[in-house]
Amino acid sequence: MKRFFLFLLIWSSGTLYAQREASNWYFGNKAGIRFINGKPEALTDGILNTTEGCATISDKNGNLLFYTDGKTVWNKNHQIMASGLEGHDSATQSGVIVPKPNSNNIFYIFTVHIVEPPKGLQYTIVDMNVNNGLGEVKEKNIPVLSPTDEKVTAVRHKNNKDVWIITHKWNSDEYYSYLLTKEGLSKTPVISKIGLMHTSNADYSIGYLKASPKGNKLAAAIKSLAKYELFDFDNTTGKLSNFIELEASDSKALTYGIEFSSDGSKLYCSAGSINEIYQFDLKEQTPELIRKSRFLVGKTTGWTGALQLGSDGIIYVSPYAVEHLGVIRNPNKKGSACNFEEKAIYLKGAKTQLGLPTFMQTYFEETENLLKITTKDNKPVILGEAFTKDILFDFDKFAIKPEYFKELDDLAEYMKAVDNVNIDIVGHTDNEGTDQKNMLLSQNRAKALRDYLVKKGIAPQRISHKGLGETTPVAPNTTPEGRALNRRIEFTLKKI
Repeated sequence: MKRFFLFLLIWSSGTLYAQREASNWYFGNKAGIRFINGKPEALTDGILNTTEGCATISDKNGNLLFYTDGKTVWNKNHQIMASGLEGHDSATQSGVIVPKPNSNNIFYIFTVHIVEPPKGLQYTIVDMNVNNGLGEVKEKNIPVLSPTDEKVTAVRHKNNKDVWIITHKWNSDEYYSYLLTKEGLSKTPVISKIGLMHTSNADYSIGYLKASPKGNKLAAAIKSLAKYELFDFDNTTGKLSNFIELEASDSKALTYGIEFSSDGSKLYCSAGSINEIYQFDLKEQTPELIRKSRFLVGKTTGWTGALQLGSDGIIYVSPYAVEHLGVIRNPNKKGSACNFEEKAIYLKGAKTQLGLPTFMQTYFEETENLLKITTKDNKPVILGEAFTKDILFDFDKFAIKPEYFKELDDLAEYMKAVDNVNIDIVGHTDNEGTDQKNMLLSQNRAKALRDYLVKKGIAPQRISHKGLGETTPVAPNTTPEGRALNRRIEFTLKKI
């Protein structure tokens, strides 16, 4: 065998991009962006022209499936799939698209209308396995709750299978959480009587509702009250608790946009009519300190509309009727370090309006650069796609050399920061030596890395390990280079 044993460390660290269901956005007046290799590029092929609400869905590889303004659904070829949905293009969040649990082809479009007329929350079902993959509406406008605010959001249940659909009943102080499972939508909501009354003035129904990516917080903007609501959200039970009332800097401001940073430590809010964006620090220990943490991130030159987290961990800002999106580049950082830039993404002549697409917020759970690790050529790492780091072991040894501790320490720190990920460790060898010896060597090296992670505080039940010896080569064993590639350890991160 060779003097050294090569490990190809394969893990999803560095900049972690979410599942690619949120890769394509269509919004405003025929505006759009697509995230390619984690970077946004303007799209000019969209048909949608909406004042506010919109929603888009892509497949797990980032390919566009369909999009909607809450009334019309367009397929990936920008042809009308269906019309007559009971959302409204002037509802803040006219719709959100959610895949049915345990299905690759069935999607629910949950829509809300403006308060008058009171059509409320409804859903439409799309089957993507028909019409040559272009999709078809199978059921339309199934009523759920009426009347409601212009608010709807979605976040995964703690079990990572089911999905909570959340809205607010109009003329009440009640939030409704409906559970979507593989059996369909529950008819019995979880009702949380909490927070401010949304009543009287129809403008009180306007403003975004968002869950945090981890599903443990919920926040809403209430337009004419110049206020925001913040809650804890239990994504096991669907209940809201621990209400905190937050305010804009001006009691006459029209509050509108809401978004959490990817790690949930910061809340960003827009006050449209005075063109301001605020940050609230949710790491503060008391409600009063959270209120006092309000920081003016920046101002836009026009009415400040929606805020939406992207799959790159950046929050995108929609100033009204302009040819660019603003960005908050480092939203997990406090104060001015969050780095607001008003004219960041040129839309190639298309224009924003007030809204940006509403997504299931869990798509953005793992978007922050939790570790300072990148590929060899300094490119971002895509979740689910491998990149390599070279770690050498002495001949016929399985002890980890000290110079490689930093690589494994970073992996351990990532796993501590993201508590819903398990890791598989699989050892491989080349074909030199006996089958039995190679199998044992691959097992011992996999176990050495497993033991190291356990020593660094990772629970044993989050780690599996095994050796496959020389049985699964990735290159021919006929050259030194090929044998080196086959002497590897593979690390695979998987959601729990």
